[in-house]
Amino acid sequence: MAVRVDLEQKKIWASIQDLLPATSQWGWPGEGVVRLSVGSELHRVVQRRLTQEDPHYAPEVPMSLEFHLSGWSLHADGRCDGLYLTPGQLPVVEEIKTLSFRTDLFRRDFDQARQRFQWQVRLYAYALYPDGNAVARLRLVDLGGEEERVEEVPWSPSQVEAYLRSRLVVFLQQAEERRQQLERWRRSAERLAFPFPTVRPVQREAMEAVEQAVESGRHLLLSAPTGVGKTVAALFPALRQALRQGKRLVFCTAKTLQQKLAVETLVAMNDGSWRSLQIRAKAKMCANQEMVCHEEFCEFLWDLPTKLANSPLLPTLLATAHVDPNTVYSAAQAQLVCPFVAQLATLAHALAVVCDYNYVFDPGIALFGRGESGSLNDTILVVDEAHNLVDRARDYYSPRLSRRLVAKAVEITGQFGAKVCQELTQTLQQLDEVVKSAVEGALAEEAGTVIADPPLTPLRELRRSLDALMAPYFAFKRQQELWLAADPVVELLLTLARFVEFADTGQPELVSLAERIVPERGEVSCVEENLRLFCLDPAPFLRPLLDSCHACVAMSATLQPFDFYLELLGFDPSRTDTLALPSPFPAEHRLVAVVDTVDTSYRRREHAFAPIAELIPQLVAPGKNALVLFPSYQFLREVASRLVMDSHLVVIQQSGDSDQLREDMLRQLKDNQQAVVLMGVLGGAFAEGVDYPGEMLSQVIVVSPGLPQVTPERQLLQAYFDQRLGQGFAYAYLIPGMTRVIQAAGRLIRSPQDRGVIVLVCRRFLQRPYVYLLPQEWTGGEPVSLRRQDLPTAIRRFFAQKEPS
Repeated sequence: MAVRVDLEQKKIWASIQDLLPATSQWGWPGEGVVRLSVGSELHRVVQRRLTQEDPHYAPEVPMSLEFHLSGWSLHADGRCDGLYLTPGQLPVVEEIKTLSFRTDLFRRDFDQARQRFQWQVRLYAYALYPDGNAVARLRLVDLGGEEERVEEVPWSPSQVEAYLRSRLVVFLQQAEERRQQLERWRRSAERLAFPFPTVRPVQREAMEAVEQAVESGRHLLLSAPTGVGKTVAALFPALRQALRQGKRLVFCTAKTLQQKLAVETLVAMNDGSWRSLQIRAKAKMCANQEMVCHEEFCEFLWDLPTKLANSPLLPTLLATAHVDPNTVYSAAQAQLVCPFVAQLATLAHALAVVCDYNYVFDPGIALFGRGESGSLNDTILVVDEAHNLVDRARDYYSPRLSRRLVAKAVEITGQFGAKVCQELTQTLQQLDEVVKSAVEGALAEEAGTVIADPPLTPLRELRRSLDALMAPYFAFKRQQELWLAADPVVELLLTLARFVEFADTGQPELVSLAERIVPERGEVSCVEENLRLFCLDPAPFLRPLLDSCHACVAMSATLQPFDFYLELLGFDPSRTDTLALPSPFPAEHRLVAVVDTVDTSYRRREHAFAPIAELIPQLVAPGKNALVLFPSYQFLREVASRLVMDSHLVVIQQSGDSDQLREDMLRQLKDNQQAVVLMGVLGGAFAEGVDYPGEMLSQVIVVSPGLPQVTPERQLLQAYFDQRLGQGFAYAYLIPGMTRVIQAAGRLIRSPQDRGVIVLVCRRFLQRPYVYLLPQEWTGGEPVSLRRQDLPTAIRRFFAQKEPS
């Protein structure tokens, strides 16, 4: 919990953790949450053993600490790992710490960490026995073996009270600084200016809804088409409320490109009295030869606390109103400081943060705490393109243990004769055998995906064994100068850790699967065998986080039907408002039509390839760029192979296209030297999150409703939502497919001057239930109006019209 100080009542609330002395980051070389979860599991193992060995031992003992000084009262809660109440002996208060004895005990900052451990158990002892009649001790447990070390920690009530006095003084000083800061922010809120000359009428309605929601601590689902100006409509009122209430504002996106506008908007509104920060992913901020986050293997982490304290880096970064990742990287690299850590060091000083979804919702790397910890109480979330969060959140909780990944890891470790590599190879081979046996037990010799109970006991043991070998493995790699852009050994441990951690929750929304995937051509060497968890419903995992934050604004052009997103994103209906807005642009700037003479359903698809190939040249207007989107690459290839088109340059998206190749394709649209037909897939790089301003794009032709492919996972989703809500087809196929369609159509008409044509090709677009999901502003309540008798002529006439004056 965050420290709370009431200056009027002279009361302070904190956790025992808040009372501990500051120290450098302490953890496993890699993902900190993985180390914590491994340590937590080992805690439980040790506690179970101690409970069996000693009837006088009690694990996880809660306590409250009260301390008074000069009219002030400090209240702190905590839970110690163990308490021994042996008759005739002093009580023993014990704290368990899990370490890698091979490496952690020899770290240069271990003494600092030990002092923190000691103060923790002293505070527990004082909270339970303020008279001093108790023994305090540490139990150090080796992550990599059976060894344990127990050491008594000397303490006295007067010693702890002196320490608490010093902490109370620090809290009061911080509270006074915070009070002064809040006064500055409130004054800034009153003079905050809208960063554009005018507010559009529809935009004003969005801003009022955001302001009301954030001010009252409610959530808002905002569905607004392109052109409303959702980014500033959300940021301006949310920022004003953040300044008034002293909250942190976090704007999160699915793609890095979407962060640019948010950053520009925040910078335009900043008067210098508050600070904003853009967080870039760790992989893109790493200055080391390989992303190995441990001071022994990275010069940028070596002696980090001293370098941060003695260098001008942080004061320099905090001297600016916006902390830019490029600036952080250059400045930190020059000081031999980890750029990612330097970036995070500024987080506590930022009022507004722009980042990827991962840093809010991914349980492995979230920076803003877990929902159950209440650490988001002072946070206002704005989730951009929130329709993307459903699948992203589902992925967070769907780890896959792949035999192919195990084989890649063995390829690395099997090259060397060092002891640690031999131990790793042996452990990895054991893991491979566990996965292989589980798949064979579930599928025999068949290909497919089936529900299968995971072999959790051996997986837990293998996870601990791998974790214990990581530190010596990194030491070996440093010795050998073995730098890998992506190390499959590390990736495998992280995946295994997530798998075990999530499976142990017993959540019914997580289904364990065994799968054997055989390529179409049947090559044995390419067969994939995996154990995986599949998240049917991310809502139970997102709900605690959303419940704990002060307010959340989730917005997108495709956030309807609202019930779907309320259900799958875990929003509390009683605390969530909804608002759907129309396009702010003139209806006459847009022509929407449906071609219902073609049936693209799966059973009839092969009969549609040739008619669609003949149709495209008729629908594309002379001299105009068009984007034609298909439900799959296979569908695209079939039509493209039959397409004859001399009037336009035809550019075809491939599944393996590089980012550079995609940029080259977009450049061809911009150059305007020859009219282009860009053929791509729904949900792909050209269909979402890309702007096509002005004449860069004049038409979008969407072939088929774009329903997801029928897979075992989709069938599980359909069965799950049929059972829960009676809407399996809608939740698994219909709504995700139609969301892709509307997102694709949103590439057009992105400014008041833009004009464009949207064509939907398939008879299902005018049939139930598909037609109900088309935007009301397209149909005017009469979907049949989208059917045109001579559509090619209507398109040419539309573009021949003069723009309204």
